[in-house]
Amino acid sequence: MKLFTFAVLAVMLVAMTAQAGEVPTSRGDKAMVFMFNGLDDLSLGSYGGQYGVGMRYYINDGTAIRGGVQFGMSSETYESDVTGYADDEESYTVYGLNAVYEKHMEGPCSSVSPYWGIGAGFAMDSDEYVWAINGEGDTNSETDKTTGFAGFGVLGFEWGFSNCMTLGGEYQAGFSMWSGETESEGVVGRTETTDKYSGSFMGFSTASVYLSVYF
Repeated sequence: MKLFTFAVLAVMLVAMTAQAGEVPTSRGDKAMVFMFNGLDDLSLGSYGGQYGVGMRYYINDGTAIRGGVQFGMSSETYESDVTGYADDEESYTVYGLNAVYEKHMEGPCSSVSPYWGIGAGFAMDSDEYVWAINGEGDTNSETDKTTGFAGFGVLGFEWGFSNCMTLGGEYQAGFSMWSGETESEGVVGRTETTDKYSGSFMGFSTASVYLSVYF
C-alpha cells in the first residue's frame, strides 16, 4: 500500500512539475502557511505546532516576514460517580508568537526560490488538574506552567508547483531554552511550588514541509 501511495505521489509530482508556476516574491505578496505533520501520513496541520496559524508577507521584493501566532484553550470535566465528591476537571492554555525574516535569492529556475533568514519565538502553556479528595466537596489542584524561547537561523526553499501555491522546507540551526514549575493547592487554599525544571537545546533541525497558499 505504501509503495502504491509513493508511486501515485511521484506521478503527481511529475505532472505538477510540467505546469509549475513562479514563486511570488514581489512586495505586497502574501500567503497563508500550513505545515505537514510528518511524511508518513502527510497529514496537513496548523502552523508552528498545535493551535497555530501562519502567514507570510513580502515587505520588499525578495524580502518576507513569516509569522505565526499560537493560541488555544481546552477543558474537560470527569463526572464523579461517588455521592458528595466533586467532579474532576482539567484545563489547558497555550499561547505564543514566532517570526522569521526571509531573504529570497535568485533560483536556478522561476519555480524555485531559495532563501536564508533568522527567526525567534516564544511560547507559554499552563495545564491545571483539579480532583476531589473527600465527600464534602473539597478539592486539590496541580498546575504545570512552562515558558520557552528560541532563536535560530534558517536556510530553505519554496517550489511553485502551481500558480499561487508553493511547497517548501528548510534547515534550522539555533538554540532553545525552557523553564517551568509545578504549583499545588491544598484544601486550605495555600499554593506551594513543588517542582521546578529547566532545559536547553542547541543544534540543527529540519522543519516540516510547508504549504503556502498565496492570495
